Amino acid sequence: MSPDIVSRPPQYGSISDWLGTEMVARLLNFAQTSRDQFKASDVGYGESNKINLTIRRSSKLKQLGELENELQVRAQAALPFMFEHLGYTPFNPARFELEMVAHGDGAFFSRHEDTVIRPEMTSYRAISAVYYFYRLPRSFSGGVLRLHSIGKEGSFVDIEPMNDRLIFFPPWFPHEVMPVVSPSGRFEDSRFAINCWVYAKQLPPNFNDDTGYVS
Repeated sequence: MSPDIVSRPPQYGSISDWLGTEMVARLLNFAQTSRDQFKASDVGYGESNKINLTIRRSSKLKQLGELENELQVRAQAALPFMFEHLGYTPFNPARFELEMVAHGDGAFFSRHEDTVIRPEMTSYRAISAVYYFYRLPRSFSGGVLRLHSIGKEGSFVDIEPMNDRLIFFPPWFPHEVMPVVSPSGRFEDSRFAINCWVYAKQLPPNFNDDTGYVS
C-alpha cells in the first residue's frame, strides 16, 4: 500500500438517471404531501442522537411508506455495481436504512463519518449512498457533497448534487454537505435526497483497519 493513500479521498461511484423522471415526480409529490412530518435532522448514533444546529441543519423523514420497499429493491439491484466500483468483496446485506432529507436555505452538514465500528455491534454501515432529486429548473445553489481523505492533511473531492443521480462511497470516510442557498425559502425548492445505508454483518475481508481502504 502506498504511503500517501491516507491523503486521497475515497473511491466512489455514481449512477446517473437512476430512478427516472416518473419516480422523481413521485418522490417530489411524496415530500410535499408529507411536509408536516419532516423533523429537524439529528446527529449521533443510537440513543445518543440529538439535534445540534451547529453541526447539521436540515429536516428529514424516516417513514417513506410504499416507496421504501421500491427503493430497497432498486438499491439491492445496484449492489453488484457498487461492489465493483468500491472494490468490495460482495456480501449479502444485513439490512437497508433509508431516510428522506430536505436541505433548504442555509442547510448544511459539517464533516462527519456515517459509521462506527465497535466489538459489540452485530452489523454496521458498509456503504453510504445518496440519491438526489429536486424540482426543475433548479432553485438552489451549493449543497455539494465533499468527500475527504482519512488523513487530516489530505485532499477532498466535491460532487455536485445532480438530479436523479445516485452517489455511493465507504461510510467511514469523512464527508460533509456544503451550505445550500435557496433564495425562495420554499420547502418545495429544497435540495432533496434519499440517504441509503447498506449494512453488513462483518467487515470486508480486504478492509484495512488503518486507512479504511479495501485492496
